[in-house]
Amino acid sequence: MDFTHSATLPIGVFYQGQLHRDFTIRMSTVGDEIAVVEDGIPDSGTLVGVMARCLTTLGSIPAEEITYQLLCDALVSEDYQALRTAQQEAKKKLSGLKSDSVITDTPSSALANTATAKSESEALAL
Repeated sequence: MDFTHSATLPIGVFYQGQLHRDFTIRMSTVGDEIAVVEDGIPDSGTLVGVMARCLTTLGSIPAEEITYQLLCDALVSEDYQALRTAQQEAKKKLSGLKSDSVITDTPSSALANTATAKSESEALAL
């Protein structure tokens, strides 16, 4: 399944003499956050750095040109909010999936049973 969302920015990003408004963004992962830190982006720019990594298309801007610096220099606050909303929509696609497994209250391993028994034993020792 594709965990992306496509939409149009209210204002757009001006790049090389053109305004770019159509975009596709994917949901972010912990790996994106780690990569942003490793790239040396300041804490205050983490969300923008992650957003740059997650934008798969932005108009006709080449993917390798969709960077933290480009977004810092050319993205207006209305468009930033639109991208954040789109990322949440992409995440909803994942959270809307139903699990094939059934969750029960019964422990599924001997280790889980041991932990329960130990807790009960400790309670009796008091």
